[in-house]
Amino acid sequence: MITTNKMFSAPNKSKLVKRLFIFFLFIAFTSCEVEESFNDFQTNTAVFNMDVFEQNLIDYVEAGGDSPIGWAYTISKNGNLERSDAFGKARNAADGSIDFTLNKEINVASVSKFYTAIAVMQLLEANNLTIEDNIADWLPNSWTIGPGVNNLSFKDLLKHESGLQSTNNNFDVTLGYQGLKDCIETGVVNAKTRNYLNVNFALYRVLIPSLWSNLEGSPAIDIENDANTQFMYLLYMQQNIFDRLSLPLVGCFPESRDVSTLYYNANDGSNNGGQYYGSWNNKSGGGGYFMTAMEMAKVNAYFEYTEILVTKDQRDLMKLHRLGMDVADPADEIHGNYYGKAGSIGTSSDPTVSQGVRTQIVMFPGTGVDCVIVMNSQGVTLQGTTSLRQMIYDAYNNAWVQP
Repeated sequence: MITTNKMFSAPNKSKLVKRLFIFFLFIAFTSCEVEESFNDFQTNTAVFNMDVFEQNLIDYVEAGGDSPIGWAYTISKNGNLERSDAFGKARNAADGSIDFTLNKEINVASVSKFYTAIAVMQLLEANNLTIEDNIADWLPNSWTIGPGVNNLSFKDLLKHESGLQSTNNNFDVTLGYQGLKDCIETGVVNAKTRNYLNVNFALYRVLIPSLWSNLEGSPAIDIENDANTQFMYLLYMQQNIFDRLSLPLVGCFPESRDVSTLYYNANDGSNNGGQYYGSWNNKSGGGGYFMTAMEMAKVNAYFEYTEILVTKDQRDLMKLHRLGMDVADPADEIHGNYYGKAGSIGTSSDPTVSQGVRTQIVMFPGTGVDCVIVMNSQGVTLQGTTSLRQMIYDAYNNAWVQP
């Protein structure tokens, strides 16, 4: 029995060894094929290159040989600052020659709308409201409600689809308290399609205090009083956005007149004086915050990667409807959705002489990258476009290279 078993088991061992040898040879061969295929896939797939993106931003801003008088950029990755730099002057020689830095305040213009939209999302949730609810009940009782206003929603304002009548100039008049009151009295007289109007967000200078006043523990708020709405709007923003990020004293009032950033045209020589922007308190909501590039980058990071400012659901809703954000051409969004907000103020429609500011924030969730660019100059010849937002998109899209 023992002999038979040995005779029987010996041939089986030999076959098993052969089979195992063939099996492992097959595995080794196919593994090489898979590895080669994977390597081919890697080789043929472009990847984002941070170095190229950064250099693109610099090159594209300076492409026309007429760099801003002063400008700065930040690039963050997953909420952490990766690259940053600043160039030129906050004030040129004629105005006292002060360097522009990453920590120099600048009027961020309409990027302010993004911050206002964050506050709106917070207060709607706190009041058990949605963006689809109407604004009429939250307006001052003394205001005359014009046609269509009773059907005007928070979303309509946040998307610039209100149909209200206003202009994007003479801000002290059109965006002041009386101007807002007059706008509501005129009512919805245009088609409720997208029409970018600063008044849509200036109205939140009244609506944010009104929503806040309805919450338990809120301070005394009189939305019938212009000065009180200004103060309470700024107070809410400070306490519920900037204080949460340890950013003290962020507001719509500039630094001291003798050291504040001034605003130029790229063609201005060293002897051309710049524009001074004073307080925007009386016309805030849609513009006017004075912040540094680093402060703007910090808000981006906390918005995108934490729930300190908004919940994930609120953030997703803001992105879905581009609330307080730019509406971009999907054809430009080659590597997933891009989200951002532009800002611009100028003294003239002629870019060769207009003095002013340009700002832009952009978030690229697909790579965890976000970017801030601020410049105290109009009239800069950008690479292939007049849009700062488009320039950043191009710099990003062209930073995908073969590994």
